[in-house]
This record gives sequence, structure tokens and C-alpha cells, in this order.
Amino acid sequence: MSFMWPTAPPDFVAAMKAAEALGVSEYDFFRLAFRRWSDREANEKTLERSFVAYMFHQNVPVWVRHFSRDVLSRDAAGILDAAELGALKYRHHPPPHRNGPLYIGLMGAMMVLYCVALLDISYDPQTSAPMPCYGGPGFKVIAEMAHAIAGKELPHCENFKKPR
Repeated sequence: MSFMWPTAPPDFVAAMKAAEALGVSEYDFFRLAFRRWSDREANEKTLERSFVAYMFHQNVPVWVRHFSRDVLSRDAAGILDAAELGALKYRHHPPPHRNGPLYIGLMGAMMVLYCVALLDISYDPQTSAPMPCYGGPGFKVIAEMAHAIAGKELPHCENFKKPR
């Protein structure tokens, strides 16, 4: 699809892949890269300005470029350790919904009620719509195609009602 959109710069792609390898968001990857580059936490305004330039103009700061190369080389060598790099501090897990167990219980109850309702279903030829008789696996189109290829006509339903 590169004929429609220009390809992303390699440093931009490397930063995305490195953030994914560490299991953190790209914004948190910027924060971690800045901390490892300068041994201090980033100012929110500075970090946001750099991240906006990254997102909209694909400009990758030098400290992100350096850290992404380090992460990707460790990942390629199979020695990437997110805890050693300090990435575990930046992994955010959303808290479970406060009514989550209630929703799961209601869904289970609805499934049980549906299965119980299915047990009471029966076919009565006097009150129900007639069941189709295609003389095959139940797919009319497939049965018609198979008989057309074989050069035969579809069998009549009476032939299937009589036991052999």
C-alpha cells in the first residue's frame, strides 16, 4: 500500500517496534528513553512537544532513536529484559470493571436460559412451516450444483420420506 501513502522513516518504525517489544505505549517509551538518556524524569511539556512532532511529523528525537536501536538489538539477540530496562514501571493495566463479575454472571444465566429454552422446541408439521427437502446436506445451492454437475434432476421429497 505504499503507492497510496509514503513509507514511514526507519527510525519512526524502529521506535514503534521497540515500544511494542517492551510492551509499553509509545508515549511511555518516550518517557523511558528520556529517563535512560538523561538520568532524570522528563518535563511533561518537553515530552509532549517531542511526542507531537513524532506523531504528526515523524520526527524521532535522538534519545528515542538511540534507545529504540538498543531495544531492538537486544530483542534480536534474544536478551531483551523489560525489567532490566525499567519498562515494567510504565506498563499500565486497566483496572477491572467494578460490575465485571455481575456482567459475567448475567451472561452465564442468559446462556443457561437460552439452552433450557432450546430443549422445549419441537417440530409440529401441523403448526410449523414445512421443512425443506433438498435431498442433500441441507444446502439448497450445493445440492442443486451437485445434481447439475452430475447431469441429474433433484429428487422429489416423496423419495426421501419412504424408508429404503
